[in-house]
Formats: sequence, C-alpha cells, structure tokens
Amino acid sequence: MNQLIDANSFEYKYERLESSELIAIIRNSRNFQPLAVETAYIELQRRDLPPEQFKEVNDEFNLYLKRKVTKQTQELNSPKAEQAKKAPVNQQFFSAKRVIGIVSLTVLAVYFITLAQGDTAVLRMITESSSYRPSFLFIVVPYLMLPLGAIGFGLRKKLGWIMLSWAVMYNALKQAYFFKKDLDIKLNDRYADIISTDEVIRNIIVISFFVLISVIVCLPGIRAKMKTGILTMVLTMVAAVGFLALQVMKVI
Repeated sequence: MNQLIDANSFEYKYERLESSELIAIIRNSRNFQPLAVETAYIELQRRDLPPEQFKEVNDEFNLYLKRKVTKQTQELNSPKAEQAKKAPVNQQFFSAKRVIGIVSLTVLAVYFITLAQGDTAVLRMITESSSYRPSFLFIVVPYLMLPLGAIGFGLRKKLGWIMLSWAVMYNALKQAYFFKKDLDIKLNDRYADIISTDEVIRNIIVISFFVLISVIVCLPGIRAKMKTGILTMVLTMVAAVGFLALQVMKVI
C-alpha cells in the first residue's frame, strides 16, 4: 500500500517536471530511489523526445537496470556466503582438531600435576634395576603409555591415538575394578574405617576422568581425524581388557 502511494506521488510530481529534469534523474540514477528513476523513465516514454534524447534515456535506463539486477543478485547470494563463513566459526571450538589439542594438553597436565604432587614411585622403580621383573610390565607400560600417547595424540598420529586410547581405557577399567573392591570394604562395617570417604570420592573423580577421555577419543570425528576405524577401536578395547585380565589373574 505504501509503495502504491509513493508511486502515485512520484507520478503526480514528475508529470509537472521538465523533460531535462527527468533525464537528469535517469542520468544520475545512483543518487535516486529506484521508484523515482523508474517513474521518471515511464513519464519520459509518454513524451515526444528527439531520437537522440530518446536513445540516451534508453541507454542510461538499461545501465540502471543492469546495476539493479547485479545488486539484487549479490543480496540474494550474500546471506549464503555469510552463513558459509560463520559456520566454521560456530563449529571451531568443537572441531576435532581443537578437541584433540585440549585432550592432549589435559592428559599431560594431569600427568605432570600427579608427578609434582610426589607420585614418582614408578619413576624410581624404572631407574632401579632390582625392580625389573616380568610383573613390573603391568606397572610401567600403562605409566609410560599415558604421556607418550598424549603427545602422539596431540600430534594427530594414529599410533598416538592407539596408545592414549589403550592407556585411558585400561586405567578406567583398572580403577573401576579396584574401586569396586574398595567399595565392598567400605560398605563392610568391620573394615569401613580402612578406606576414607575422601578416598572414595577421589577414586570416583579419577574413574570419571578416564571414562570421559575414553569416550572423547572414540568419537567418530576424532577417529576420522586420526584415520582409525571401528576395528582399530575394538582391538584397542580388547587389548585394554586383556591386559587388565592378565594383571588380575597374575599370569606374569
């Protein structure tokens, strides 16, 4: 309705303008509203103009139409272009590359914080040849696989994924297995004082951490980035379960 009123207003006004004024509007179409330019052109078509002026008006109006079509095309395409540019930004925080970096740094940070708090018994055992017994493998392998796997994982190496995945899966299973035993003791009235509530809470946090990392590294997007398939993931899980089973059964 408003557009119709504006059109009538322009038409009424332009009927009273000189042809030279209307031609000036066509020539300077960039400085006028599209409705004003088009109304001026329609009004000029009704008038008897010399052939030279008539040709000039048509040429200028054709240029105006080309600019208008180009502008409309750009406006139609620009939202899609903006969405295409914004999509990676919205997904950037959750991209596989960023998640890999966060997981790698988090695991290494936890590992070194544990060392800083005095958990260096395994390191001392590694440096002492008297500790080198077959059963020592159950201690040293998971201990070294965790930081080395985290580094390889951060570098987006397939072997790094396998090492880290195995280490966190094994630790999650091991912590859960021994936590169950501790919980049984805690629930026993005779031995409840042996294990404190703080220790139970700490074990729950540790288990949750390893389970969370295990889930993250097995996400399809992460595995795709590491070029590891479902078979590799399953074999890694089996290896973690098997290693824990050997440890529990004290095969070595």
